[in-house]
Order: sequence, then C-alpha cells, then structure tokens
Amino acid sequence: MEPRQKRTIPHQSSARLIALTAGLLAFAPINSFASLNKNSVSNEQKQTQTISGTVKDENGMPIIGASISELNGDKTGAITDVNGRFSISVAPGTTIKVVYIGYSPQAFKVKGNQTTYDIILREDQQSLNEVVVIGYGVQKKANLTGSVASINSEKLESRPVSSVSAALAGTMAGVTAIQRSGEPGSQTGSLTIRGKNSINAAAPLTIVDGVPGSMNNIDPQDIESISVLKDAASAAIYGVQAANGVIVITTKKGQNNQKARIDYSGMVSSTSPTAHLNFLGAADYAMLFNEATKNENPNAAQPFSDEDIQKYRDGSDPIGHPNTDWYKEVFKKSAIETQHNVSLSGGSQNTSYMGSVGYVYQDGLTRARNYKRFNGRMNIDSKVSKWLSIGLNASAYRDITNDNYEGSASLMHYVNRIPPTYKIYNEDGTFNYNSMNNPVAVQGYATGKTTIYNSQFFGSAYAEIRPISGLSLKALYNIRHDAQDYRRFKAHYEYGSGNNIANTGDREGQHNYYNWNWYTTQFLANYLKTFARHHTVNALLGYEKVDYTYRYTKTSRKGGGSNDLQEALDALDSKSQKNEDNGLDKIQCSYFGRLQYDYDDKYLFEFNLRSDGSSVFKKEHRWGYFPAVSLAWRASEESFIKDKVDWISNLKLRLGWGKTGNVELKEDDVYPTVSTFAYGTSVIGNTLTTSMFESRYVNDNLTWATVTNYELGIEAGFLQNKVGFELDLYKKRTNDMLLRLPIQGVLGVEAPYQNAGSVENTGFDLNVYHNNKIGKDFRYSVNLNLSYVKNKITNLKGTDGPDPDNDKYWFKEGYAIGSFYGYVADGFFNTKEELAAGPKRTGGEQLGDIRYKNLTEGDNNITAADRQVIGKNFPSWTTGLNISLFYKDFDMSMLWQGAFDVDAYYIMESAYSFFNSGKVLKRHLDRWTPTHHNATYPRVTRNSQTNFATSSFWLQDASYVRLKNITLGYNIPQAVTKKLGIERVKVYLSGENLLTFDHLDGIDPESPSDTRGNFYSNIKKVTLGLKVTF
Repeated sequence: MEPRQKRTIPHQSSARLIALTAGLLAFAPINSFASLNKNSVSNEQKQTQTISGTVKDENGMPIIGASISELNGDKTGAITDVNGRFSISVAPGTTIKVVYIGYSPQAFKVKGNQTTYDIILREDQQSLNEVVVIGYGVQKKANLTGSVASINSEKLESRPVSSVSAALAGTMAGVTAIQRSGEPGSQTGSLTIRGKNSINAAAPLTIVDGVPGSMNNIDPQDIESISVLKDAASAAIYGVQAANGVIVITTKKGQNNQKARIDYSGMVSSTSPTAHLNFLGAADYAMLFNEATKNENPNAAQPFSDEDIQKYRDGSDPIGHPNTDWYKEVFKKSAIETQHNVSLSGGSQNTSYMGSVGYVYQDGLTRARNYKRFNGRMNIDSKVSKWLSIGLNASAYRDITNDNYEGSASLMHYVNRIPPTYKIYNEDGTFNYNSMNNPVAVQGYATGKTTIYNSQFFGSAYAEIRPISGLSLKALYNIRHDAQDYRRFKAHYEYGSGNNIANTGDREGQHNYYNWNWYTTQFLANYLKTFARHHTVNALLGYEKVDYTYRYTKTSRKGGGSNDLQEALDALDSKSQKNEDNGLDKIQCSYFGRLQYDYDDKYLFEFNLRSDGSSVFKKEHRWGYFPAVSLAWRASEESFIKDKVDWISNLKLRLGWGKTGNVELKEDDVYPTVSTFAYGTSVIGNTLTTSMFESRYVNDNLTWATVTNYELGIEAGFLQNKVGFELDLYKKRTNDMLLRLPIQGVLGVEAPYQNAGSVENTGFDLNVYHNNKIGKDFRYSVNLNLSYVKNKITNLKGTDGPDPDNDKYWFKEGYAIGSFYGYVADGFFNTKEELAAGPKRTGGEQLGDIRYKNLTEGDNNITAADRQVIGKNFPSWTTGLNISLFYKDFDMSMLWQGAFDVDAYYIMESAYSFFNSGKVLKRHLDRWTPTHHNATYPRVTRNSQTNFATSSFWLQDASYVRLKNITLGYNIPQAVTKKLGIERVKVYLSGENLLTFDHLDGIDPESPSDTRGNFYSNIKKVTLGLKVTF
C-alpha cells in the first residue's frame, strides 16, 4: 500500500495556551510574592490563632489525610498527617469542618481560649457528603442528579490485580467487567456500561486526570478514585465520546501541610489455570477411533487392535504405544507473579507533591510467555498566590511481552488437537513429528520469538487563576504519546526422523512500529456562588481541542541469516525486504457548558450542552450537539421528613434525559482511498501495469450516531444510612447507527456506510447496602448490586444478515447484538423409521446424527430458512456481592460475581470429536450407539461434517457465579510498628477466582464465547501481600 497523503495540523491552540501561561507567570513572578506588603500580613496574623489536634476514628486509630478547613471556605487549610495530627491558623469564632471520605463530617467552633481539639469521625459508608468526581469537576454525592457510581482507593488496593478493568469486576451495578484471559500482559478485559449501544463499538470513554486516556496502563495502586458516569445526564458533558458511558479516573496526589510520607505495596502470587479441556487418554481414544471408523464404513479394517488398546491402557510399551497428556507436557502447574509500588508524597502550606514507581512481572504457564511492566508517575500542585495556582502531572510506562513465534493461541491449538497416541520423542531422543506439529518441540524459543514493546508518556501542565471570589479560570495542555515496537522472528528448524520431518522453510523476520499521539488543549471557566443562603449556582464553560495523529511502518524480510535471535531481521536477505507505511490525522474541537442549581439542598437542577466538531466528517455534517437535563428532589431534607421521620436518613428522586454521540468512523470511511495491492499487476497491451482502484465507495452524508437516554432514579437510606438502596430505571436508544447497506448493481467494492440502524437498551441497576457496628471491635458492611439489560436491534433497514466477521452471529431486528443464529436441534435419529421420515439437511444423515426442526411449511428439508436466533453472547443479568468484616486489627472481604442468561458457542477442538483428525473430549464417552439412544452426544465420526452445523445442540449455558476475591488482612498494632520507626504495616493473604459454579466443562465462563478453545485460560491466583507506611 502506498503511503497516504498526510495532512499537517498546526497546533495553534497549544501555542496560545503556552503564551497564556507564560503571560500569567510574567505578571505574577514567583519572587514578587515574597515582597507582599508586610504590614498587611502582620495585621492578618494578629487576628488569627494557631490551633492543633488529632483526628481519629471510633477505634482510636488516626485518620490520615482528613481535610481541615473553614466551614464556608472553598480551600483546604490543613491535612492530617500519618499520626492524624493537624495544625491550622484561623480567627477565633470560626467554624471548622473536618471531612474524610467514608466518614460523616464533623464541625466545631474555635474558642479564643482553646488551642487543642481532638476530633472523632464516625464511619458512614454511604456518606452523602462524600465528594464524587464528575465530568470536568467534582460534586457532593448528595447533590448528584445523574447516575454516577464510584469506588475509592481503599477498595482498589484491597485486591491484588495489575489492571483497572480486573479491579472493577463485580463492584458496580450496570458495569459489566469480564476478564477474558489470564495470559501475562492481558490488561484489557471486556468492559461495557448498561449493554451494547452499537454493532460497531461498545467501549466506554476513559478520562484520566481530566483528559482522555487509557486505563490499561495505570497501576491500581496509583488511583485515588474511579467514577463511572452511566447515564446521559452525567456523561453528556463529554458529548460524542460518551455514547458508551464514561470512566473517570483520578490518580493520587500529595496533601498540603503533610510531612513526607513513603508508602510501599508489594505482593507475590502463584497462578494456575481456572479450567482446561479434558481429553481422552490413548486407550479410550483408540477405542472411539475404531468406533468412528466403523460408523462411517462398517466394512473398514479396525485401525487399532485389542492388543494395541491394552498396551495404551497399561503403559507396557511407552515408545510404540504412548499415552501422552499433551497439556501436562506443555503447561506448567503454576507460575509466579510479582508486583511492587513505592510512592513518596507530602506538601507544605501551598505546595503538594506525589511521585511513585511501580513494577509488575508475570510469568506465563507456557515456557516462553512472560510480561514485565515498569511505570512511574509524579505530580506537583502549587498555590503561587491567592489568585494563581499551577501544576504538573506526568506519567510514563513501558512494558515488554515475550512469547514464542507461534504464540500461545497456536500452541494451545496444537495441544488441543494432537492425539494422545502420538509420542513426544523418537527412540534416538529427537522430537517426533507425525503430520501434526509437536507442541513440546515448538514451545519456548526454538521456533523463533515474538517481542512486543509498548510505551506511553502522559503529561499535563495547567495554570488556574481566581480573579474574583467564586470564579476560576483554568488552562490545561496535555500530551499523550503511545508507541508499540513489534518484533517477530521465525527460525528455520527441523525435527522428526525418516520420512516424517517438520521443516519450517525460510527464516522470516518482521518489524512493525506504531505511533499514536494526542494533543489536548482545555480552557475551563467555573463560577460557584451562593445567593441569599439558599440559592447555589455552579456554572461551567469550556473549550477543548484534541489533535490526533497515527503512523505506522512495517518491514519484513525472508531467507538467509541464522537462528540467532539477537540478529533476527538485520541478518536476513535484504533483497526480500518489503515495506509498508500509513497514517491518519484527525481533529476534534468542542465547546461545552454546564449549569447546576441547588435550592437549599432540596431541589436540584442540572443542564449540560456540548457541541463537537470532527474532521472525520465532511464539512456539511461536521458538528453535533448533545444536550442533557436532569432534576432531583431530596425529599429527606423536607421538614415533614427531616424533623418528624428520624428513621429516614436519605430519600432522593432523580429524573434525567439526554443525548450523547458516537463517531464509529475512521477517516477513510468518509474519504476514498486508493490501493495498489489488491490485484497486483496487469498486462495492458505489451506493458506490465500496476493496477489501482478505489477500495470502497464513500457516503458524503454520514453524520454522528446519537444515543438518547431516559432515566428515573430513587435513592434511599434508613437508620442513619445503615441500610439503603439505589435504583435506576433507564431506556437508551441509538439512532443513525452505521451500516453497510447493499447497493443494487454495485460489484467489486465494499458498500459505503450509511446512517441507518437503531438499537435499544432497557433495564435497571439496583444497589442495596447495609453496614453496622456490633460492640466496640466488630463492624461489617454488605453491598449487593444487581443489573438487568434487554438489548434489541430495532431497525436494520431490512438488512438482516450474518456478522461479516463471524457467520455464527446474526444481526436481526427484534434480537440482541451478538445473537447466535442456527438450526434448532431436536434429538437424534434413533430408528430407521425416524431417519426415513425426518427432515434432512445434507442427505447423508445416519442413525445417531443430530436431527433438526423443520420450521418452514411445505417441505421436508432442512434449509437455511429453518435457522433462527438460538442464543446470545451478552448476559441479561449481572450481579456482585461484596462483604467486608472488621474485628480489631483483622479484616476480611469477599467479592462474588455472577452473570446469567448468557450463552457460549464452542466449536471444533473444544466441542467436536476427531475434528480435523484431532483428539476427543472425555465427555464424548456418553455418545450415541445402537444400544445407547439416551446419550448426550451424537455418534462419533472421523470425517463426517453432518453434525457440525451451527445449531442449538452445541450452544452452552455460560451463566456462572464466582468467588472473584477473598482477602484476609492483619494490621500490626502501631505500638509495635512505631518502635521500628514505621507508621503502619499490613499483611494480607488473598485469593482470586478460587471457586466457580457454572455449566461449562473445561472452559472458563469468562473466556471468549465463540471460539475453538485455543485461548489462554483465566487464572486462579493466591497472593501474599504487604503494605508499609513510613
């Protein structure tokens, strides 16, 4: 492919931001603040006094990081240190508030003759005063009008996971987090919010510290909180990017007035597979092989004699009659994983800082697979003056994934296919080869090596000014640079003996380099003001521009060289070199605003509007507008409840409506591209000419897909919020979804996209909680979340049909995205009469084959018209149960996760007998025979494809309940740790995926739902961990 014409994008907004920041600093140089009017400072000091004290919980343990500030002030005055101590200068008579997430706030009035105050905070796990991070700001939980779920650092740090998506599993209603693989380096899980909104895309937007980012490369130990914006009322501020919900991640920062603090977290884990396919041993395999041969040809000779079968069974001839368990020969029983994180944080009165470094190593269950990650993060925030604050936030990571040339999927394919009657070694000690790759021979780096280097730099700088009370103006510039260096080398090797030799041919090398860049510019203006004590207005105006560039180059060589992995590509034949490069540029500009109104903490109103423009679309359709409005009534603040019904702690009703958008496009979907590769060269006349053609037609009228959301919510808490629930009912409808509709008479190229499809999701999210304390030393909390979603395609413009990438899935109006489509199984052909009378699909059916239902009238044949939707791959119901227990210095937590009304369709080696001359699953022993009609599986065959049609027979119930995590921790008493100069020490033992209840045999229920089984299983994990604070 020829390189695309690349467009240069001037970063004018970036230049303006740099100029603005420089101007702010020029007018307010740091050294000038030291020369403030000394008399005014002196006068101010005469009016204040310094008070100090401690903040502890009900057990007398110091609370670290509690915020101490004036009741009506908007800035934190002090933060408690590792001993829970604080010191602050205030005027006598000032009311001071003490706030810490997860505890009910306390307030006290400063008395002129008292300088020491000891504060006790009481835990409130459903604290309404907790501050929740939302789009471009924060908001008190009690005043939210949209549907926002959040999780704090304490919950994230309690589980020994290396990725954010794994940490979210089972924790939030409406958030479906499924870990598809336990392969080292598999950081990404399947993450959806309230179902799938489109055929084309379902991933939510991730915001990291205020700008678009990625959750896959963040150390969970560095995260302060995660908020999930589930409805349009909360997510519309992000406009076109928010169709699938928004995940807002805030990383940890240092605290003002906190001495330097060092935190260490380390863990070591032992991992093992949660499941693997169970195949027959050699004797049973040989027995069924004979039976399959006879089923296809009753007159055929028996391949294995009774003597052969007996030798396979008793192991008397391991060379001539081996019984090889290929899974055990290739995969380890367990592997080791380690993870470490060290952070330094602290701050003075006006400046705070935080820095951390982390390391992860994951050893694979196969010999060649391993993964390493190095990450670092730092931030600094400084209040330069009363009206100016500046800050820097930067992070970087690099990971390295090593694997053999074939990769884990190919290795698993060999393991699942090669029969147990094949030996590993020949008599001379060489590896055996018998028409199938020997997985023991090709594991490790004997066949070559694949190494993938991923790296990222993420950096932001901001300046914020406060020209008048309540008004803040903020400018931010962010750079995100991602890169991948992909290197793959295939060695030349041979193994086997005699005429059975495996020869891989020429050596091959491949080197690909990918480069992604995002440049984000933001300007935010925020105004917060309370009028006449009861009316609070919070207004936000913003501008955001994102410049995106993508480039890649690919180079390959073949032939020559040696098997030296260090030489790889450079040593191969340079004359064989092939090169390819390409790229993509796009820009998105956005204007947005939000207005929040609060009357007396009772009546809440919020309006959001965002306008997005994208270079992906043609000029006429470039801009989209995405509004949202929401209302809430805090009934519990009404006097008729607050003063008279003391057992109602919280009661709030919410109502919301809004629109978000979805691009769903790449740039070449709206701009035509020309390829030179499709047909190579052609002879025109006497000239060899390179053929060029337009790869697809384009549609000039393409525009945004939109998602309209309706929401009704209720929140209730009782008995001082010891028990309560949150319930959200919603309906989402996606319109103008992109489809490739067929065009009459157009041949040879892909049809263009059109805005034609519609999808609907309806459902509810329910969260029920209870927390209590029994006696002085024991407390507990229970949190149950339950979600239901019904997904339905409502309009395809008459283009019902198979998924172009997988014909087992069917897009059909009235059914869910990801629906399986096939025949309906109706038992087996048990008698000759049934076989003669029954409808047939191929005409070659025999007794013991699967019988299908004839769903069309007027014939006795099974045709494509008899297929229907038989299942779906996304759960209707998901649930999570989190139980936490605390007794003195001990704590224990359990997290259960479940999914229901979901199917899986496994094929080939993971389902069929003797597929592609392969092996047989143990469960096929319960097969149809002339004397056993009430069997689970059809007759065994070697070459017949009659029973392999996509049908309900092979569909499996993939519902499950899993003990996702259990952790037991112990906090060493501070009376002991302080003697060692250490503030706090915690040790814990944790287990992940230890117990699963499901209907699948040998396959993990979170694994991909349509596969031949050649995937790396999820893993069980037992972890010993340590947390230390200095």
